[in-house]
Amino acid sequence: MRPDHVAPTRFSDRAEAGEYLAAELEHHAADENVVVLGLLSGGVPVAAAIAKQLGVEVDALAVSGLVLPERSTVAYAALAAYGDDVSLKYVARVWGPAQQRFTTAVLAEVEAAARTELKDLQQRLVGEVVLPVKDRTVILCDDGMATGATMLAAVEVMRHAGAARIVVAVPVATLAARQELEAEADEFLCAITPKVFNTVSAFYSRFDAVSDDEVVALIPHL
Repeated sequence: MRPDHVAPTRFSDRAEAGEYLAAELEHHAADENVVVLGLLSGGVPVAAAIAKQLGVEVDALAVSGLVLPERSTVAYAALAAYGDDVSLKYVARVWGPAQQRFTTAVLAEVEAAARTELKDLQQRLVGEVVLPVKDRTVILCDDGMATGATMLAAVEVMRHAGAARIVVAVPVATLAARQELEAEADEFLCAITPKVFNTVSAFYSRFDAVSDDEVVALIPHL
């Protein structure tokens, strides 16, 4: 972080969060080898704001969390897809307890539902044409990380797709998610890592659901 650039305790909305992060990513400005990808759907406004300020390309990346039954905000794994590349990534600290608590059949149902959701997102909001990422620097953005499952999957799918360098940029993250992603990414940026974390939405004044129309409006080639 720049010493003169102090992180707020909360952002007004996702666009403001992206603008804040963009100021910390100025070393990537106007670089044709850089592409910004927003995790669907909340990460897209963050990514679009970063891409606009840096003057680089932006696209959307389909992700789907596998959440614990009866605890829909806790993901023990996630799927990510970009073009023909698909990744399933488990969060070890959550996956172990999930296996002990739920049957194989229940967990298989969760995965099947997540795969269906992922396919739907790809068809509806990504399409068959995606921006090239091979040998490029990819900046991955979301509006926040709780377990970090979807971002871990996104990093892995970018590795499979041949990205030369992966940057993770998020407005807010739990300490556990931050530590895990710092180890996985080539560069990591997070504005807020609170001592007390309940939900991502607590760190925004406005946290409306991101509509399909908004995603399409923010991604030029869709």
